[in-house]
Amino acid sequence: MKWRSNSEAGHMKTGFITEATKILLFAATVLITCLLVFLGFRAAGVARDISNSATVQMEQLNHDLQESDIMMFDKEEVYGSDVLNFIKKELGGYTSLETAPIYIYVKTSVSQNTYTNNANIEYIKNFSDAMYIKPTAMFQGAVVKNDNDVLIGVEFIQK
Repeated sequence: MKWRSNSEAGHMKTGFITEATKILLFAATVLITCLLVFLGFRAAGVARDISNSATVQMEQLNHDLQESDIMMFDKEEVYGSDVLNFIKKELGGYTSLETAPIYIYVKTSVSQNTYTNNANIEYIKNFSDAMYIKPTAMFQGAVVKNDNDVLIGVEFIQK
């Protein structure tokens, strides 16, 4: 047996990779890449589902907040001044050519009217008009919803 000196040992090839090793490394790299891409798509799908769920919840919360101002009149006694302010607030932005998403029905001791825009707002404040709503009169409020539980109107009946 021949012993090698330290100088001879330094000349051996140490960085040699066989073709089989290269193929195994390439296959492992492809497998890991595919796994990472799969996990990325799966995470994106989960994130999309969470985002959609959050969007639906935000829309529901927004809808509930918008309706809360209207729902406070359901089964409540209010003054005519509250009815006047409510009509101005909810219908004041709709011209006589437009129709608001809700209607407001008011029955006084003299008349009954349904309002869908701001066309008659000036008359409800004029005490000599049949549409006049007396600010000190008491009204019973009721919220009207359709079969799908969508708010479509508010009714006020003078007591």
